[in-house]
Order: sequence, then C-alpha cells, then structure tokens
Amino acid sequence: MKKCDIIIPIYNSPQWLKMCVYSLFKNTPDEYIGKVILMNDNSDELTCNCIENLKRKYPEKIEVYKNETNLGFIKNVNKGFDKTDANYVLLLNTDCMLSKNTISKLIDHVEKNPKIGLICPISSNAANISLDMFDGYSFMQMDELLYSNFKGMCFDACTVVGNCLLITRECIDKVGYLDEIYGMGYGDETDYQFKAHSKGFEAKVAIDTYVFHKSEVSFGTSKEKQERVNYNRKIFFDRWGNEYKEKMKIYEKNDPIEYIRKNLKRPKEIEPQVAFFLPDIHQKAGGVHIVVDIVNYLNINGIYATILTEKVYDYQEVMLFAPIKMKYINSVKPKSIVGTVYPSMFFCDTIGKHYNIPVINFMQGYEVCFENGRPYEWAELAYRNSQNILAISNFLKEKCEKNFSKEATVIQNGINIDLSYNNKITTNEIKKITIIFRNNYAKGDFILTEILKQLTLKEYKLEINVVCMIDMMLPINNNSNVKINVIKGPLSRLKITELLNQSDIYIDTSLMEGFGLTALEAMATGTVPIVSESFGVDEYAKDKENCFIIKEINNADRYVEKIDELIANEDLLIEMKKQAQNTALEFDLDKKVDEYINYFKNVKIKNVDLTPIEQEKIKRWEVSESAIFSKNGQETIVTKNPYVSSKRKIYIKFLGLFPKGLKTKIKNILRKLIDE
Repeated sequence: MKKCDIIIPIYNSPQWLKMCVYSLFKNTPDEYIGKVILMNDNSDELTCNCIENLKRKYPEKIEVYKNETNLGFIKNVNKGFDKTDANYVLLLNTDCMLSKNTISKLIDHVEKNPKIGLICPISSNAANISLDMFDGYSFMQMDELLYSNFKGMCFDACTVVGNCLLITRECIDKVGYLDEIYGMGYGDETDYQFKAHSKGFEAKVAIDTYVFHKSEVSFGTSKEKQERVNYNRKIFFDRWGNEYKEKMKIYEKNDPIEYIRKNLKRPKEIEPQVAFFLPDIHQKAGGVHIVVDIVNYLNINGIYATILTEKVYDYQEVMLFAPIKMKYINSVKPKSIVGTVYPSMFFCDTIGKHYNIPVINFMQGYEVCFENGRPYEWAELAYRNSQNILAISNFLKEKCEKNFSKEATVIQNGINIDLSYNNKITTNEIKKITIIFRNNYAKGDFILTEILKQLTLKEYKLEINVVCMIDMMLPINNNSNVKINVIKGPLSRLKITELLNQSDIYIDTSLMEGFGLTALEAMATGTVPIVSESFGVDEYAKDKENCFIIKEINNADRYVEKIDELIANEDLLIEMKKQAQNTALEFDLDKKVDEYINYFKNVKIKNVDLTPIEQEKIKRWEVSESAIFSKNGQETIVTKNPYVSSKRKIYIKFLGLFPKGLKTKIKNILRKLIDE
C-alpha cells in the first residue's frame, strides 16, 4: 500500500485545527496515513497548546515542527516537503475537513491515470471548484451524494486549490517545491500546476469527493488579502497568461461544477438520522454550542444529523453543516427528533407522531426553575410527556426520576480538551481572576458584583477580567493595586479559553446549573474555580481538591475568603491547578462522541403514561399536525425584545404553531430563555 503524508501548515485558528485533525483520523483508513506533519508557523499560545495536545493524543502519527518566526504559507509548506518522502503528499489547510475516504479516493484516481501529478476534491469554498452545501446537509452528506452520482469521475482543472491538494512523489521530484516569490500565499498552487503541466503532468478535480473548507481563517483582513491577490496575480499572468487563457477556454466547455449541477440527483426529501429543533442558533447560550458540537461530531462520524431552526445570527463557532430553515419542514423526514428546550417538546412530539419516530428531550438544565419557577407546570408537562430524556448530568437524571417519575439516560457534558488544556502549570506574579456576568438572576450576577467590590478593597495586587453581556454599572474601584478589565460579551469560546488560560482563579456564583461547563473548561486551562454548590457541578467538582465549592451560595464573603486563601498559599494554588487539569482530562468531548452515536442508533419509540389531570392540562400545549405541515403553519411571530436597546434591534422569531391565546406567553418565555 502506498501511503500518503499529510502536511498541515498552521498559523493560529486552533479550533479549526482540532476538528481538521479529528476528521482526518476518523475518515481515513490507517493504512493510507503515513506521517501527519504539523508545521507550526510561530502561532499563538493557544494554538501551540492545541498542537501539543494533538501530538499527545496521536503520538504514533503526528510530527510537530515550529518556526521561530512567521514564514508564511509557502515557506512553511516547503519546509514540510523536506520532512516527507512518501509516494503521495496531501497539503491540507487547518480549516478543511476530510470526508470519508477522501485520501484513498484521490489516490484511486491517480493510480488509474499515472499522468496525474495533482488532484483536489470539490469543496464548500474553493474558487471555481466550489459547491455550496445544500440546506440540511453536512459536508459528509454532500460527499456521499457526489460519490453515489459520480463515482470514479474527475475533470481537468483550470486551477487546482491548495486547501486539500494531493501531489504525487514523481511530480514533487520533477517540479520541485512551491515558488516563494508568491510571498505569504495566493496563486502559488496554480503556478505550481502550470509548472507541472510543462513537465507533462495532468491536474484534475475529483467530482466524486467533497470536503468542507471555511476559507482564510489565517490570512488576515480583506484589505491585506486583496493587496496580496493583486500583486500575485500580476506575477502569475506575466508567467502563464497565454497558457491560462487556453486552459480556461477548454475548461469552460467542460466545467465540473456546471456538470454536477446539471446531473446531480438530489433527493426530494431530507432524511437525517437525527434532527435537533433549536429555535435560534446564536452566540449567547452555552446550550446552543453543545447542540452544534454534537451535530458536528455526529456528521464527521457518519451519522447524518442536522438542526431545524428559524434563524442563525452572530454565531462565531465551527459549524460543519447547513441548518434547515423551518419553512422547509415539509421536505424533512427525520428518523428521530430532539427538542432542546421545553416549549419545543410539544412541537417535536407532533413531528414524532406524524412520522412515527422516537422523540428525545435533550435536557441541559433544570427548566422547571427557569424564569424564577413561573413556567413550572409547562416544563413539568414537557418532561412527563417525553418519550425519551437525554440528560447532561446525573443531577438532572435524579430530578427526573424523583420529581417526575421519568427515566433519563445520562451522557455527561464534554469539553474540547485539545483546545483548552494548558500544557504548562504556572501562576501569575499579579494574580488574575476571571468572572462572567450573564445578565441573569439565576447565574448570581448580584453576588458577583458584591465579590468584585470586596476585591477592590484588598491590599494585594490583582487583575480581574470582567466579561459583561450587557452594559453594567460596576462597583467603584479606588484601588491602584486592582486592575479591572471590562470585556463586552458575548465572546467566542476561543476568546473565553484565552482569558481562562491567562487566569489563576475563575468565580461562578450560579444559583443553578445543569452541569456548569465553564468551570470545567477553566479547570482544563489550569485555572482553579471557586463555584457555588449549585446542582450539576458535583459531576466533576471536588471541594478542596480541584476547586472550592461554596455552600452559602449567596454569601459573597465565603467566595472572597477562598480567594484570599489561594493567593496567600502559592503551593496550594499550584496543587489545585494540577488536580483541576487531571479532572478535566476525563471529560474530553472526543470520548463522549461514541456514547452519542450509540444512543441515537438505538433510541426507540416509547409509550407515554400520563394521568387524567396531565392529559387534560397538556391539551393547552399540543400542536396540531396541520399547524406544522400546512402552509398556514409557516407563518412567523416577530416580537421586538424589550430587554435590548434600540441601537441593537434584535428580533425573536418562532413559528406560529400554538393556539392563539398562548402566543403571548410563548413569546415572553422564549424571549427570556434566549436572553439566558
């Protein structure tokens, strides 16, 4: 078997690098993988941590090399060429995700035609060989669709793209490396292609293979890009202008993307294995991130999953699929449906009955306590009426069984260890603390303000990162020893990780948590959490070992006492940092994925046993099939959020699926849930 070495040039963007490497190993048979060469082009600290974590996770395959200065894409790749002697070399960008058997399919094309020197797949973002993902599809489903329709087919490339480019050893030996005259990048792979043509090699596009490409996560601003493109285009056309024009004439008559569009047999119905119903996909709610993560991971592992949603806005994280807008609900036929917040369960129940499929209540919080307990009956009915409950903590499972006589399956939350784990345990000379105000009474913001005030009265030196979701009037700070950095949220998870990575202590005063994910992420970075004794934190928090748990949760003095103790005792701080990291390693999200896969493969339809009182009450919340599947059910309620200033007009959208008298209640509760 001829193996392939993979060169991944890296400059920052660790969140993409992690998923890139994960998809590579999940979707490539081991016998095709030679060395995975991570070329670190003097990246930032978080990226360096991620690289070391990946090396630890895949020690037999990954090699790491670091440049002391930033060389740019071309020089970095050329240094990578020096590290390989395999029969095939794949250049792979950090923001590119491989589908099932991408490498082996590309190699199959070359072995059928030895004249091929370069070959690349179709991509979601790749100049003139770009094909957008269809609504409701992930890149994996796009790959399956292309493979089933165009197996074994490839076209001449007018311009290959370097985000996922297979080059043969013979081509490298005869053509050499990328031309460094192109500086930091752009146009270099096309120049290489035309040099290869001059040596008798063919360049192809495999239309039976599809990969995800985000594009340009490491290449700077649009202005920088355009200046570079203009400069490099001149170099290229001065060299190859005539040849390029001739190639383009031929290419336009045989355009692979046009061929795909004309001949692709797209299924009329979308049939995901799992469909999550998430009314809005946005940055502010941690529960949204968890759902998107699960869908990403399921798809990479070949489980067709998607999200039904009304709106996507301000979402800053990795998303490897195209969510389905609710107006297309009639074309979606899932094999299971998952509700993500209690009002959605009655909608999901109707879909479940319509298609005779399992319905799952994905329980991330103790929702009967939301809104200061006002919707208790509504949320309780959602639990009691659930066929299946999938909970993120044992605490939630116990509450379901004790209060609602419902069994629940537990898959504990996981975190991105490769991104968050800090390989060096250190403390700062001036101790650093991070706190997050979430504009939510249940998260204990009022306690945080009191803690912050007490810290401004301390004699020791502190630097405090204060993340605020809204404009807040914080306590007055007259202390030159205490520096307060106010940071406007919501932040990307990468930015939060960066703050935690620089911190010694994280404070969480939540009155209730289904799990408490941020405190666990703090542990992974080597930050000691001081947390309230609030429900689900017991999943990982061990008082006086990896954190401090405050039992008098509304007493700011107790939190400050533990801060004093950690600052006064450096050895204790170091030891608790180590214990915190050891705990976090047990919650690697990569390890949780198999549990999700097994769950969704085996979930069944279950009968629901309601009391006569519950049966009568639940009629108020039932959703008719005609409201969902008829044209009348596609109307949308739009309400201005009164908690958002007029300068930031945000609208909450939700389908008009409920009885008229309930619409106001639904709008008010959803508005506040989304704020949380």
